Amino acid sequence: MVDGDSIHALTKGSILTRLVMTDTAANRYDSRNIETMELVYGKGYLSAGGDEEVARIVSTVTIKGKDILDIGCGLGGAAVTLARDRQARHVHGLDIDSGVIERAVELVEAAGIAEQVTLSQFDGDVLPYADDRFDVVYVTATTCHLEDLAGFFRESCRVLRADGWIVGGEWFKAASNAAFQRWDSLLRERGLNFHFVSRQQFETALSTSGFEQVSAVDRTQATSKLTRDYLRRVETDLRGELLAKLGAEGLDSFLAWTRSRYDALANGGMYYGHFRARKLAT
Repeated sequence: MVDGDSIHALTKGSILTRLVMTDTAANRYDSRNIETMELVYGKGYLSAGGDEEVARIVSTVTIKGKDILDIGCGLGGAAVTLARDRQARHVHGLDIDSGVIERAVELVEAAGIAEQVTLSQFDGDVLPYADDRFDVVYVTATTCHLEDLAGFFRESCRVLRADGWIVGGEWFKAASNAAFQRWDSLLRERGLNFHFVSRQQFETALSTSGFEQVSAVDRTQATSKLTRDYLRRVETDLRGELLAKLGAEGLDSFLAWTRSRYDALANGGMYYGHFRARKLAT
């Protein structure tokens, strides 16, 4: 196990650390995919909502002056918001993908907050930090990729300090209806690994893994509207730029993805919510 202080020693001043716990480094996003996502969702983001979504998720916990672990940090948008705008003491960001981590480094350096952020490529079951290391674990659109949800929450609980919080936004399975089946089938056809659970299963996994005061706020309607707005932009304002970047086949594929997710949200197949839970007092 490697704690946060050891990570700083390894980087020798750099904000990038490579802590790959598998045989091969993951690189799931090429530059074209990253540029497409940022064009649609905004600089530093691979999914909807941007800085405003981060602010909503952390609105019920204290970030200023705290040590934050951002798991599945992606392109670094949330890490920058937490460090620069919410004034976290330090943000440690982990992601499995080497390509997005390298782009996140660029974003953090451009924001002038390299001293406040450490970014690491990581793929493993045991988080590379000592016990009681962080005040807040931030995780959004990440747990839906995990098979061992309870194991992940136990690890998150381990690295949290007493009275620490885990917060985030996540996609849940609402019903096995036609809209969900179409969305799930599309993901599987593209070789993407998702393990959607119900909100109840998610909350149970938290409450049996060392957390209390577990709660979730339904953001499905707002996220459905936001997804519809993104879809309209892709179909109109961004169409020409995306066509040049992706080609006709690539654009059609991206549109199919966005339409299917919107359909699942709008027709009761998927649920999106903000969650939080506090480390159980011992």
